[in-house]
Amino acid sequence: MWKRSDVERLTGLTRHMIQDLCNPNTSGDGLGFWEPAISKPGYSRFDEGDLLAFYLVRQLMKAGFTLKEIESAVFDLMEDDDSFEHALRRKATVLHRRRAELDSKLSALEYLEVAATAATDDRLYAVMEVALTQSTERAVRVATTEVQAAEADEELVRRGMRELVAAVLGALRGEDAPAEMGGRGIAPLVAGWARAVADLLADDAAPATAGAQRLIREMAHAVAGEGAGSVHDALASEGAANACDALASECGGNACEALASGRASSARDALAVCALAAFLNESENGVPIELVFGEGSFAFLAQAAVARVNDMDKQLR
Repeated sequence: MWKRSDVERLTGLTRHMIQDLCNPNTSGDGLGFWEPAISKPGYSRFDEGDLLAFYLVRQLMKAGFTLKEIESAVFDLMEDDDSFEHALRRKATVLHRRRAELDSKLSALEYLEVAATAATDDRLYAVMEVALTQSTERAVRVATTEVQAAEADEELVRRGMRELVAAVLGALRGEDAPAEMGGRGIAPLVAGWARAVADLLADDAAPATAGAQRLIREMAHAVAGEGAGSVHDALASEGAANACDALASECGGNACEALASGRASSARDALAVCALAAFLNESENGVPIELVFGEGSFAFLAQAAVARVNDMDKQLR
């Protein structure tokens, strides 16, 4: 026979845990589901079966089972069926969900760590920059999967989304947009986009209207690195009769090269639209977007981007 102190030493269970397992009155929340070999007031002794039971309890606790969950798990293990396996799977589901929550918290903590090294008056923007950059990465990954984009297009749109974030942050910091940039030239366009959104909202325009869809296409063109005079625009605006002229003039008379270029442009535009929609679907991005594009802009742009994605889906069917 073993004393309670021996059981504590051999199993790693604390005195309070053993009391809870054996005494339903301990602290008012005792389980009392296990009776020691000898149990008298102020005196308990434990045999081999008790040791094995408490060993199992310790292993279950290491796996995340609470004391209140342990009774059913112990008896499930003794059943000649798959009830114990089901108990383990349920616990695994809970732990995986908890791990995802912890990963999210650790990721958020990284934003704050970045802020610690920034200048005092720039710390909030430093946090925002990391958060928005990570959001763009998630958005591009989602969009790439949805449209099965080529690796080269994925990288181009990723750069464009990062430049969009830089432009938004620049506007928040009150920085003047440069006339020209080495990338997409997005920063000088942000003020115009904000005015366009304000006009659309003032007119109570729906996100699926032509004006809203033109704005989303323009934003996607910029993110994808396409200019307003691209072949994709020519194909969309020109009639069937002069499409060949548009193609030929765009690529120096080589219509085949123009068509190939137009298809590549269209693929990047589709990827950029999907990335914008995914980015605008993350609610925490609402604050920087609304501070730059105006009140009501976040939901409006998100709905307009979704409408554009749905329209592209219909065209593919």
